[in-house]
Amino acid sequence: MFHCRLVNPVHHDPALLLELPQLAQRWLLDCGDLHALSLHELLQIDTVFVSHAHIDHWIGLDALMRAQLFGDRPLRVLGPKGILDMLAGRLAGYAWNLVSRSQFVVEGYEWTGSDWESRHFPCRDRFEGRQAPPGLPPLENWSLRWVELQHGVPCLGYRLESPPSFRFREDCPHPPGPWIANLKQKMAAGDSDGTLMVGGTQRLLSDLSQWVRVLPTYQLAYITDTRLDPSTRARIVEAFGPTRVLWCEAAFLESQRELAEAKLHSTATEAARLACELQCERLHLFHLSRRTQGLADEHLREARQTFAETYIDQQSAEKV
Repeated sequence: MFHCRLVNPVHHDPALLLELPQLAQRWLLDCGDLHALSLHELLQIDTVFVSHAHIDHWIGLDALMRAQLFGDRPLRVLGPKGILDMLAGRLAGYAWNLVSRSQFVVEGYEWTGSDWESRHFPCRDRFEGRQAPPGLPPLENWSLRWVELQHGVPCLGYRLESPPSFRFREDCPHPPGPWIANLKQKMAAGDSDGTLMVGGTQRLLSDLSQWVRVLPTYQLAYITDTRLDPSTRARIVEAFGPTRVLWCEAAFLESQRELAEAKLHSTATEAARLACELQCERLHLFHLSRRTQGLADEHLREARQTFAETYIDQQSAEKV
């Protein structure tokens, strides 16, 4: 069970909060102004996916680090090319002479175009960066895809997919026991060979799996600050494939297309076309230009002409 919601109104700084109650974690897609979050919420955030380094997309990082400064688990920050040096610069902008006992570490991950470079910044060492092994951090069995967007600076869109989950049929004849957890683990890993001990009898995995229903996974795509022209939409669809829910910026209306092209942003119609091409079930619009303050309903009407299941609400939340 999880749900996500925008931290701020749709015309303000982007920050999409993904809540994972079973893991007692919260993840952020972008890190704009976070003053609307409670201290408890800030303390539970352990992963931030930054689209790009414009100020409205990660100015909240300072408030997040301040809340977590003496915590005992790392804060993971993922972003596009250049984000590690920018992160180092942010950390170097403060004095850290009274934090030597803190176990807090900021773990930075940067997509270079060919790999994820990593650098860790321990608080006890005054956040002096240390090179770490390349590659993505573990994401609690969630899968992550990403795509480079078109915004004049390095910018990434993200797609998260929940781990596989299973439900046992009520008519299963076998008694409950540790074999259930073992079977789920093997099925999640795609392992269908071998046996498990069930009620004192060795039984084939292939026989046991018939009593388990595999539940659909949940896919969430987050696209912001990009031109959504046909070529960019095609690259997103190729990278992401079918996706259940899309959170997409719609800075401008179609009547403002020239402005959207000049500012390297998207229109509501373009966001709706992307939702169609990704075969989405729902589209949530956000990050509307302040030039269209008070015109959110026009964005909604325009998008729904192309994709009916479109929503736009600063309090909108997707619950699963």
